[in-house]
Amino acid sequence: MFWDTLSERSKLTRADAAAVFGTALALRAEQADLVEFGWRSAVVPFAPGEPVLDVLKRFHSLGGTHTTKAVRTHYREHDRVLIVTDEQAAPDAPGAVPEPVPAGIPVYTWNLAGYRPAHGPTGPHRHTFGGLADAAFRMVGLIEAGREAAWPWTEEPPDAS
Repeated sequence: MFWDTLSERSKLTRADAAAVFGTALALRAEQADLVEFGWRSAVVPFAPGEPVLDVLKRFHSLGGTHTTKAVRTHYREHDRVLIVTDEQAAPDAPGAVPEPVPAGIPVYTWNLAGYRPAHGPTGPHRHTFGGLADAAFRMVGLIEAGREAAWPWTEEPPDAS
């Protein structure tokens, strides 16, 4: 994650891409905690409206992928969790990454490496995406809007009275 690039033609590492994407999402959110993780984890401070490039200067090269430990350390009754990672999981981390998060709270993971083994199961409120694209910024809103929507044929007809 910290040394591998996104493609053979790119100089952008997966960790740098995760930092850019995570920072952009955090700055767009009404309220967010931005956390960097590797062998250790830490909150990355930012102010609303701050330039993304200024926030990126606060990230560190951490090595490793202790995702479960980071989620356990920093999850505080958030209404959703977004993780941008290569989706490797440290071998000494017991349990799947989403375990510290209650089952009804959505966890969204963007896998930047494409490794087949995932750090946790997918299913209701657990979503994993491969890679990053412009559409990634819209995924959370689309999924959450769809979860609350009714199919047209299941809606109650309007009251004709």
